[in-house]
Amino acid sequence: MNVESLNPSRMNLLLLSGREESARAALDLLRIRREALARELFTVAERAVEGREAFGETVRRATRALAVSLGQDGRAGVESAAFAARREISVSIEERNFWGVRFPEVRWQGIVRSVDARGYSFPGVSSAIHDAAREFERTLESVLEVVSVETRFRRIGAEIGKATRRINVLNEVILPELRARIRAVHLSLEEREREDIFRIKRFKGRNPAGSSPTGKS
Repeated sequence: MNVESLNPSRMNLLLLSGREESARAALDLLRIRREALARELFTVAERAVEGREAFGETVRRATRALAVSLGQDGRAGVESAAFAARREISVSIEERNFWGVRFPEVRWQGIVRSVDARGYSFPGVSSAIHDAAREFERTLESVLEVVSVETRFRRIGAEIGKATRRINVLNEVILPELRARIRAVHLSLEEREREDIFRIKRFKGRNPAGSSPTGKS
């Protein structure tokens, strides 16, 4: 609706004032939500950086351990132990909610096993293979942790972007337009009041007090 097309009535003024108040309340809530999300984003970012560093270190250790086991036991020995240690890993996805932002959180247990729980014969496998198996199990845990944290980081970051765009629309489009409409209605009502006062004064000037309808006193 254009400012010029407004019906300058008290009812429209009340409606516009109510809409402005609602828009300001929405703006305040969006700012509070964005600040809370930003604080959470910084916390998750620290975890993401730590997780990436831990993942890189576990991959390096696992790669070194694998190289040692291949050199000591040969490819056939390592593949045989890996085949015996195969298993299904129980991983669950739990949905979490933070200020309306939904994100999956990965849950797992029992990935790193004891030596006698890997399915192969303990005496028939070298310590190098044990070390490699342990390091790769730790690497898998690290991967799941990175996936969980970085998914949360991306979701929160995207929601902050949406909140920022909504705040800008409210600040730069909706609220200025509502205020312009309110000013226009105010000015129209004031102009109408002045015209009414002028007409009343003119009417009183044409009909002085005490005169009779016939013009005789």
